[in-house]
Amino acid sequence: MARSSNSIRFGLNPRGLPYDRIVAVAKAAEAAGFQNISFSDRPPEDNLEGWTLATAVAMQTSRIRVTHSTLNVPFRNPALLSKMATALDHMTGGDRLILTLGAGGQEAHFTSYGLEFGAPGERVDGLADAIEILRGTWANEQFTYTGKRYSVTEATVTPKPVNGTIPIFTGSGGPRMLRLAGRVADGWIRNGGWPPDFDAYREQVATMEEAAGAAGRDPGTIHRVLNCNAYVGDEDPATKLAQVFGNRGGLMGTADQVLEIVEQCREAGVDTFHVQFQNDIIDEQIPAFGEQIIARAK
Repeated sequence: MARSSNSIRFGLNPRGLPYDRIVAVAKAAEAAGFQNISFSDRPPEDNLEGWTLATAVAMQTSRIRVTHSTLNVPFRNPALLSKMATALDHMTGGDRLILTLGAGGQEAHFTSYGLEFGAPGERVDGLADAIEILRGTWANEQFTYTGKRYSVTEATVTPKPVNGTIPIFTGSGGPRMLRLAGRVADGWIRNGGWPPDFDAYREQVATMEEAAGAAGRDPGTIHRVLNCNAYVGDEDPATKLAQVFGNRGGLMGTADQVLEIVEQCREAGVDTFHVQFQNDIIDEQIPAFGEQIIARAK
């Protein structure tokens, strides 16, 4: 297993906040040194639609990258998503968007909206098709592709991305999705939040890296993202767990303790942490985390 060759990144997962508060914490996170901000994409739930929210936040900030955890492919036609992504890319000047794609895991979310869900293998096929269509429409004036779930005929997407392409990450946990990430993705986010067992996490990384090597890629260049709880301070971390990710671990404790956890995760292959704070302490935690962790982490 290779330690990631990418620089360390930190992102923020704001959840359960109204729009004005999300914009405020996004600006605070940017000022504190967070590189990414990630949004949910579960339209049937009580939240603001993820793509619209990411676009609004991106337009009111200047550096922080927007992404999702995860942007579920069955909700959006891949060719249209390609056009949506290039539009946001140009509106923000480039290098502000990461497309973190998922195959979809909550059947009722899709069937309640009249969308076909499909078996797990079919959804993986759909994700693979979507990646082909996204990159194909960015790289070609016209693109024709026949996939197992999605196809396009002489599809045109202009303007092209500012930098020629847009990073595509995938969210996954199972072997087939991990192999797909290794073969074609720019990054991988582990489904399920903080790993209860880092030996199992290392096995997931190894599966992804093996596929990357077989595809002739350098595994160390693939970003590896973890969603997690976070708290930096002297109080009992067990009382500071954000509820969305349940009562699991994360980057919790004093600054020295958190930095030690970061280094242990780096040795396990992680290079990016998307953190969630309890909403009642988020305003104080963002600058504290920036000063005590982001500024010191390597």
